[in-house]
Amino acid sequence: MKSIRLTLGVAAIALGTFTAFSFAPASSNAKVALLEFYVNPDGSRGPQVSGQSTCKDQTEILCSQEYDTSTGQPTGNASKMHNGPKN
Repeated sequence: MKSIRLTLGVAAIALGTFTAFSFAPASSNAKVALLEFYVNPDGSRGPQVSGQSTCKDQTEILCSQEYDTSTGQPTGNASKMHNGPKN
C-alpha cells in the first residue's frame, strides 16, 4: 500500500510539473527588424537601401520606404518614406 501511495505521489508531481510548463508562455525570440527598401515601379518591394536612401524627394512617386521584415509589410512610417527618382 505504501508503494502505491509513493507511485501516485511521484506521478502527481510529474503531472503537475508537466502541466505547469505546458501552459507557461512561450518565450519570443523573434526580433522585429525594420529595414528600408526601394520600391519597384509596380509597387512591390525592391532591393534593400544600404546607408542613406538616394531618392530625391521631388515627386509623388514612392521611391523607398521602411518594411517590417518579419511580416514583409510596409510600416507606414512617414519619416522613412521617400518619393521621387532614385539617383
